[in-house]
Amino acid sequence: MLVVLILLIVYPIIIYFFVSNTISAIIISYSLAVLLFIIIKINKRKDFVLLDTTAIGDARIIDFINSNLYQQFLLPSFVIKEIEKQIENLQDKQLENNLNKIKQNKKIKILYKNYFNIKSSDFKMIKLAKSLDAKIVTINFSLNKMSIMQGIKVIDLNDLYERLKPTILPGYKITIFLVKEGKEKNQAIGFLDDGTTVVAENGKNFIGKKVILKITSMLHSSGNKMLFGKIPNEDILEKRKL
Repeated sequence: MLVVLILLIVYPIIIYFFVSNTISAIIISYSLAVLLFIIIKINKRKDFVLLDTTAIGDARIIDFINSNLYQQFLLPSFVIKEIEKQIENLQDKQLENNLNKIKQNKKIKILYKNYFNIKSSDFKMIKLAKSLDAKIVTINFSLNKMSIMQGIKVIDLNDLYERLKPTILPGYKITIFLVKEGKEKNQAIGFLDDGTTVVAENGKNFIGKKVILKITSMLHSSGNKMLFGKIPNEDILEKRKL
């Protein structure tokens, strides 16, 4: 309020009496004051980031909050109440631990605002995000789509971590646990943490073991990816000793 008073009232008066006693001086000084006020507001504006119920339950959320991507996160009180109900009903200690860590984090501000006329927490979140011009952190697919339709920016943890995941290219070496035989002779199959199928061309004798695999090629199909590789010759002798 003090900044507004200085910029929009005191500053034009000073210009008029001490610089130039003309109407044009008042107009110019007032215009500059408005411009400075807008610049200050833009520079001071913080990004509001809301956490929804699904984000609280995600194991990655603590690392995301502690990163330097955003300085402050808002945790609505209605989200806390919904999480507490889930903890009570499911006896979920991991969820309880996540909630406690988040509430104690210095970057978290609890927002005591509710919309009692709205039953759905998703719709409450959308209304709150629109009123604050805030982003929503979630892994809820339906909330993601509804928010985007309303012009709200969404941070989907699944999409974010998928984009940040290192790309595996031909020539790279990966460690993989081979679980079963492949379709072709002498093949073995393993899986990455994200479900990607990995085919070891010379891996049949190493089923049930963790091996180093050198990627030779990739195959992309509709929504799926397969990696093909071979156990490097220099590693085979070592693996056979296991």
